[in-house]
Amino acid sequence: MVASGKKRRLTIIECGCDINMMVDLAKAADLVLMLIDASFGFEMETSEFLNICQVHGFPKIMGVLTHLDSSKHNKKRKKTKKRLKHRFWTEVYPGAKLFYFSGMVHGEYQNQEMHNLGHFITVMKFRPLTWQTSHPYILADRMEDLTNPENIQTNIKCDRQVSLYVIKSSTLEK
Repeated sequence: MVASGKKRRLTIIECGCDINMMVDLAKAADLVLMLIDASFGFEMETSEFLNICQVHGFPKIMGVLTHLDSSKHNKKRKKTKKRLKHRFWTEVYPGAKLFYFSGMVHGEYQNQEMHNLGHFITVMKFRPLTWQTSHPYILADRMEDLTNPENIQTNIKCDRQVSLYVIKSSTLEK
């Protein structure tokens, strides 16, 4: 969890290429930072995740183009940026915010690029998503089984006591 203001906390969750994880995060996300490898372009998983987001209320999506340093020639780099920007705008919506990370220096992204991205996220306004407000959900990062092990040994189908560590939840208002 990261504090981005006096009354604002951000939880950052990395989403793998697992379809179930994509669906779960699309339901709960307010903002999606979509990292796109400029040396490779849009992968199939990227398009799948965008489609899942559209079905689940379409949270705010920002693109981050990485590995721009893989092309050494300026003309090729500009052409790649333009092509991927137009593809991103086609997939998300025209004018969607796209950041460019030129490359890593000593294993880290450049400070100014990271500062610009962080600043943009902290001043961003989020709109309430109607899908999230009309569909209750819980997003937990882990669970623990608190059931007495002796009970499990005597009866494998006994009632379990489970503790969930909740990151975010939504409920229907009556």
